[in-house]
Amino acid sequence: MNLDNFNYLINTLVELVEEYNLDDSFDHWNTIHEACSSSCYSFAYGNAWSLVDFIRFSDRELFDQAEREVKENDHNTDDVGLNDLMLSYAFQILKISTLKKWEENQSATIKSA
Repeated sequence: MNLDNFNYLINTLVELVEEYNLDDSFDHWNTIHEACSSSCYSFAYGNAWSLVDFIRFSDRELFDQAEREVKENDHNTDDVGLNDLMLSYAFQILKISTLKKWEENQSATIKSA
């Protein structure tokens, strides 16, 4: 994993979110959650480790935010193996980054309109 790969991954997830037919029953939040859940970085151990390791050293603020999300929202972290914990971290990293990028795109669209 490197910065170019990470940015490409997030841009791809954002494009996937923008292609969904959003309505009142399935909004951008649900779409981001689904897109990030289906990424191989949130269900394949090797990919998750690679992503988490990269972010831990390149964007400590994002890593810390993901760590807080895992602690606040995943109440079953006591009996979870390290591999599964990395999957949770990777999912949170993807979710936070995709949401941030999607919101930036929406702001840019509104400003240009």
